[in-house]
Amino acid sequence: IIDIRTNDGDMQNYHGTISVGLLTSKLHFEGPIIKNKTSFCLTGRRTYLDLVARPFLPEDKKYNYYFYDINAKVNHKFSDRSRLFLSFYKGKDHYDYKRDKEYDGYDDGPRLYFYNSKININWGNTIAAGRWNYVFNNKLFSNTTVAYNHYQMSMADSYKKEATGTEKKTNTDPMHNETYTYNSDYRSGIHDVSIQTDFDYTPAPNHHIKFGGSYLNHTFRPEVTTSNVREAENGSVAQDTIYKDSSNSNLHGHECALYAEDDFNIGTRLSINAGIHLSLFYTQGKGYFSAQPRLSARYRLNKDYAIKGSFTQMEQYVHLLSSSAISLPTDLWVPVTQNIRPMRSFQYAVGGYYTGIKGWEFSLEGYYKDMHNVLEYQDGASFFGTSGGWQEKVEMGRGRSFGLEILAQKTLGKTTGWLAYTIAKSDRQFKDGSINYGERFPYKYDRRHNINFCVNHQFNERFDIGLTWIFNTGGAATLAEQRTGTINGNLLDYIEHRNNYRLPVSHRLNLGVNFHKKVRRGTHTWNISVYNAYNAMTPNLIYLEEEYIGQEHIGEGGVPETTWKRKTRLIKQTLLPCIPSVTYTFKF
Repeated sequence: IIDIRTNDGDMQNYHGTISVGLLTSKLHFEGPIIKNKTSFCLTGRRTYLDLVARPFLPEDKKYNYYFYDINAKVNHKFSDRSRLFLSFYKGKDHYDYKRDKEYDGYDDGPRLYFYNSKININWGNTIAAGRWNYVFNNKLFSNTTVAYNHYQMSMADSYKKEATGTEKKTNTDPMHNETYTYNSDYRSGIHDVSIQTDFDYTPAPNHHIKFGGSYLNHTFRPEVTTSNVREAENGSVAQDTIYKDSSNSNLHGHECALYAEDDFNIGTRLSINAGIHLSLFYTQGKGYFSAQPRLSARYRLNKDYAIKGSFTQMEQYVHLLSSSAISLPTDLWVPVTQNIRPMRSFQYAVGGYYTGIKGWEFSLEGYYKDMHNVLEYQDGASFFGTSGGWQEKVEMGRGRSFGLEILAQKTLGKTTGWLAYTIAKSDRQFKDGSINYGERFPYKYDRRHNINFCVNHQFNERFDIGLTWIFNTGGAATLAEQRTGTINGNLLDYIEHRNNYRLPVSHRLNLGVNFHKKVRRGTHTWNISVYNAYNAMTPNLIYLEEEYIGQEHIGEGGVPETTWKRKTRLIKQTLLPCIPSVTYTFKF
């Protein structure tokens, strides 16, 4: 579990950080609005790999990626018992890809074919929240939060094909021009408005009780698709079709929850955390109620050894619907409906921990997670296409995830770091035979082996270095194994089973050196780093691409001719190769 909290802002003095580098720039500024009463904190960053790398890409095949985010917070102190926090966050990721290609001499005559394809994907969150913290006494305090969250994913795809020339072998035939244009716009999003109250109560030193409740109003827009197909011949429009599917553009849901838990000790060796989460989700005239117990315990064998175990039951009212062949965030977050039930999971975990060596921590944990009502696209279906909504393309089944995690961590001394290894498996099964003939298949994010190695060494206050190496088994994707024929001119794919292709392993080495210098008004830091030091070309995007390959031969009458054949190949695109960077940071 990662608990991330934003800085509250200094009520006494102004502080800030300015960081400028070859790949990213950051800004942080905080200080008092009214001393001892109101403070603010503002941060922002933006990468510009798109500006640095784009000039070095081929003219006929260019892509770029960047992201930015902004955090803002105001902290107001009414009294020693009462505080108000106002916060705002906005973040966005952008990816686009452009490809141009020409073929000369295709078909029976001297014809020129020009293809142009573009894709733009944007995804991000906007969050605004207000939180009131109130201390009743030294045993009880509360946090009440009102928040708005908006997630949006949009994908614009365009394709244009132009053919100029003659259809026959004689150059005396009149010129014949054809144009085919396809444009599509695909959007998915979630809007949430929520109110939540949490209480912390410590009735005795050995008990820490938490309880509270929440209400969320969800508005889901799982898919809104607009497409346009236009065909023209010799300047005359032969077909111009506009399609818009927004039948599922708005699905509303109401979610209420109550929870309570107690973290307490029994004697000096046994610690227990027990709790229950009650929730109700109401949508389309149907309600789903669940009681979700949680229990975890830790037993200290002695001062150096401890064992832990836990059981958790969870109910989730939002499904992640993945399109297997796409590795960018074209996944949909879709709600439960009258026909789509909530996903339920039962997770068990047990582990052992050793801290007998000063400055070192060792742990070994195993887990098993059983999932019901997981959602997958039917065979041959995905978020692409304009016929029907997502509910008509999915099936519910079961899933499981299990694995073993090993960690060795050094926490004290000039040299710190960790080595972590996880062996894991995740799969799905749909018994009705609608997906993969009812047999188990690996989940999209199934990665069997994961290694994380990190070392940091501080020589002195002015100089430190860091090294990180990451290794992951590739995920799974569904790709056509061969072409079996055509229907109406369209090639048919043969796929033996779901997620039949294992993506290449991903690994990279990151190196960094920091030089610090303290001055009267702050600290200067120069960072020299190399991302992906040995240039491992790990693919970030996998897709199939069709191209025409010309084969020269001698035709009738001894005249040289070219026969063009269509071939499909797998394209692996790497967004982040070896990238050296220099960054200057001034902290004041």
